[in-house]
Amino acid sequence: MRVKEEKCEKRVVRDLGLLKEFLVHEVEAAGKKGLVVGVSGGVDSAACLYLAAAALGKEKIRAIYMPHKGGFVNPHVSLMCGNLGVDLKIYDLSRIATIFSDMTGERDPLLKGNFAARLRSAFLYQEAASLDMLVLNTSNRSEIMTGYFTKWGDQAGDISPFGNYYKSEVQEIAILLGVPEEIVAKAPSPDFFEGQRDEEELGISYRDLDRVLAVLDGNCECKIEDKKHSKVKELFERSLHKRNAPLTAKKPG
Repeated sequence: MRVKEEKCEKRVVRDLGLLKEFLVHEVEAAGKKGLVVGVSGGVDSAACLYLAAAALGKEKIRAIYMPHKGGFVNPHVSLMCGNLGVDLKIYDLSRIATIFSDMTGERDPLLKGNFAARLRSAFLYQEAASLDMLVLNTSNRSEIMTGYFTKWGDQAGDISPFGNYYKSEVQEIAILLGVPEEIVAKAPSPDFFEGQRDEEELGISYRDLDRVLAVLDGNCECKIEDKKHSKVKELFERSLHKRNAPLTAKKPG
C-alpha cells in the first residue's frame, strides 16, 4: 500500500509542475498580466488559487469572492487569501439577487443560485478586463462530465487547469499545494442554499463517480456495479447540451 501511495504522490508532483508551466505559458502567450480567480471557500477554487499563486506569484493574482445571500465573508476564503498574501476583492451580489427575484418572481433557490453563478462570471470578466488579466476556470472533470455546473456560469473561464482532473485528483493536488485540511475535507457544495451538497444532488459519491469515470475514460480497469455505471451514464447523457453549447446547425449543401 505504501508503494502505491508513493507512486501516486510522485505522479501528483509531476503533474503539479506541468500545471504551473501551463498557467505561466498561457498567461504569457495571451500577453496578459495575471489571473483572476473566483473563490468560494471550496477545494476546487482553493486549489486553483494556490496553484496560480505558486505559478505566477501572489502579485499577479486577484481573488474575487461574490456572496449572493449576504455580505459575510466565508472564513475559509479569508484563511487561504491570508495564507497566500493574495489580494481579495469582495462583491456582495445579494442586492442584485434580490432585484432579480423581485423582477422575475423567481423563488426557487436552485434557479436563483444559477442566476448568481452567471452573475459571478460577468463580474469576473469585468475584473479581468479592467486588470488586463485572464479568468481562471475552477471546474474539475467530475463536474464537467456529469453536467454539475451552471451553463454560462461557473464553467466560464479562459484557461482551465483541472478540467481533465477528477475531483479526487484535485483534492490530492490541493493537499500537496498546502491548502488547509479543513477546506479539503469539507463536504463539497455549490452553496446555492443552506444544506445543499454535491453528492446528494448527484446521487453518487465522488469516490464512486471518479472510479466510474476513470473506467469510461480508459484510465482504470476496476469492476463497476451496473447500477453505478448506469447512474453516471445517465448524468453524462442528460448533460450533453451543457458541454456542446451552443448546438450549431449544419449548413446545407
